[in-house]
Amino acid sequence: MHPKKNSINIVAYHYIREIKNSKFKNLRGIEYNFFKKQIKFYKKKFNIISPDELIEILNKKKKYRKPCLLLTFDDGYIDHYKYVFPYLKKKKITGNFYPPVKTIENKIVLDVNKLHFILEKEQNHQKILKEIDNFLIKENIKRISNEDIKKGSMKSRFDSKETNIIKRLLQFYLPEKIRKKIMNLLFTKILNIELNDFSKILYMNKNQVKEMYSENMCFGSHGDFHYFLGKLKNKDQEKEIMNSINFFKKLGFDTSSFSVCYPSNSYNSDTLKLLTKYNIDFGLTAFRGRIDKKNISNNLIYPRFDANDFLF
Repeated sequence: MHPKKNSINIVAYHYIREIKNSKFKNLRGIEYNFFKKQIKFYKKKFNIISPDELIEILNKKKKYRKPCLLLTFDDGYIDHYKYVFPYLKKKKITGNFYPPVKTIENKIVLDVNKLHFILEKEQNHQKILKEIDNFLIKENIKRISNEDIKKGSMKSRFDSKETNIIKRLLQFYLPEKIRKKIMNLLFTKILNIELNDFSKILYMNKNQVKEMYSENMCFGSHGDFHYFLGKLKNKDQEKEIMNSINFFKKLGFDTSSFSVCYPSNSYNSDTLKLLTKYNIDFGLTAFRGRIDKKNISNNLIYPRFDANDFLF
């Protein structure tokens, strides 16, 4: 991805760590050294802006000659405190972080993260599919069919066919209680670690988040439990959003300017109405693209580039 004049670009990060030297060498993420190279590239080619500066641009109170870039970091990983925060602080750059509340309280491991580490640890994904099938047989539940496989065969930018099938079965296709049970069984069997213990080594905690905020890092909502907002009833969506806002208020954060990043890119018209009701400044999707004069007014559905789009 190359800079485009008069554009605003938002880049999304997840895992950033020294992956090759870690216990999880196959984890999909950005190597820390490469992240530092990306930041150097950004500083040359873009004005790296804060969320407040983005809001000033939206309100036509600020203009830049160079294209702008907002850095965003999803899911509240300890990587963001251990690697990202010190480097951004050193470079005097503001990052925008979106941790789900319950991960910061170290009360859960997100299902999406369980799945990441299951797939990382067991590289034979056909074997995982077999484990899922065996569980369904044992529980007298409809087995994985050719129809399931066909649904899972939709093209993915980053995943193989088998990986895509597993993700669709454990994130969408199977009933929630069943897929959660399968996910927990696979996690325990393959990783051999308690979920409570894993939560503490995977995510930041409240004290770390408060320290980052005190050093000019910004935070927004990624939900309370990281639920798919677009699949919730209106009242449950509102609870997810308000619990997140109130969490940051209780930490003493200024939430008068606030943004939302949709968990798993899930939202609907009710979500957008709620964000308007609560004067949310902007919302972030996972749709790929930049912001320019054509879509700048669509502030609740801004696109983002994935960090892997900057493989220069």
